[in-house]
Amino acid sequence: MRSERHSQRDLFEDRTTGSELRPDLRAKLSALLQVLLTEATGKGPPTDPAHPNGKEDGDDQDHA
Repeated sequence: MRSERHSQRDLFEDRTTGSELRPDLRAKLSALLQVLLTEATGKGPPTDPAHPNGKEDGDDQDHA
């Protein structure tokens, strides 16, 4: 057994943040995150013209 004990971090302790992102990378990631969140809520534009509401028709069976 190890004799060292690891202490739990204090919830009120100031956390050190990582380095700031470059402005171009921050802008790109912000745009991607916005698209992801919009798609997750289902309020984005349809991606497939065959399905105007953006949803599939639900028929997942393979037809030969």
